[in-house]
Amino acid sequence: MQSVLVRMAGSLGLLLLMGVTDMQRPLFAQQAGTADSEAVAEVKQRIFDLAEAFRGQGDPDFSKQRQLEALIEELLRIAPQPPVRQRLDLLYGTWQQIWGPYEYGRGADRGVDPKSDPDRIYQVVFPGGYYYNVAPRDRNETGATREIVLLRGVYELLADYPDMLQVRFTEYPSTEVAREIETIWRYAALAEAGQLDNRSTVVPGLIVRLFFGGGGLREVYTDDTLRVTFGDGDLDDRSEESLYIMRRIE
Repeated sequence: MQSVLVRMAGSLGLLLLMGVTDMQRPLFAQQAGTADSEAVAEVKQRIFDLAEAFRGQGDPDFSKQRQLEALIEELLRIAPQPPVRQRLDLLYGTWQQIWGPYEYGRGADRGVDPKSDPDRIYQVVFPGGYYYNVAPRDRNETGATREIVLLRGVYELLADYPDMLQVRFTEYPSTEVAREIETIWRYAALAEAGQLDNRSTVVPGLIVRLFFGGGGLREVYTDDTLRVTFGDGDLDDRSEESLYIMRRIE
C-alpha cells in the first residue's frame, strides 16, 4: 500500500528501545502573532469534524480537499505560523491521518485502495532526521490484518522554502503478525532499532532509494494536537498537492 506510505514524508532521529512517549517534546509552542485561543479551538474542531466526515472517501475532483482548505485558510488568518524550522520540535511524535489520499500506487485517480484501513494510518516523526509511515495491509477473509508495512523516509530543511521539508524514502520493511496490536505505530521504533520480529522486505532498499523518489512536505500548521501538511513530488508546482489532516496520538 503505497498510500500514505509513498507520498507522506518527513523524518527525524534514533529512538532504539524507547517508545515515542519517551521523547522530550515541548508543550504547546506559541504561534506567530496573537491568536484568540477560543477562536483557534473552534476552527480546529471544525477541521477535525469535516476531516472525520470525509475519512476513507476518495476525492477525484479535489472537492473535499477544497472544503478543508477553506477552513485551513481561516485558521491561518487567526494563527499564522512561523517557518517550519521553528516548529520542528512540534512535529516529533506520532500522528494519525484523519484525512488524506488513500490510493497511492494506483494511479492519479485519488480513489481508495481496498487494502487500506483509513482508520489506522500513522506517521511517526523522530528527532534526528527520519520518520516512518505505518499502516496495516493484507486483511484476510476474517478481516484480521496479517501484515504491518512501514515506509521509512528522511527529511531536510530547505533554505529557499521556509515552510517545506524535502523528503526521500530509504527503506520499506514489513512484519507479519499473528495478532495485531492496536498501537501499531510502535513498530516504527522497533524497525529503527533492528528489533522488528518477523521482519520482511516489501521492496528492497536500493529500489526504494532509486525509484520511490521523494518530494516535499509543505507544513502549513502545527500545534500540540493538529498538523496540516501538503505533500507532492514537485517543490514548485502545487497544483496537484495532496492535503493531510493529522491528529497527534503521542
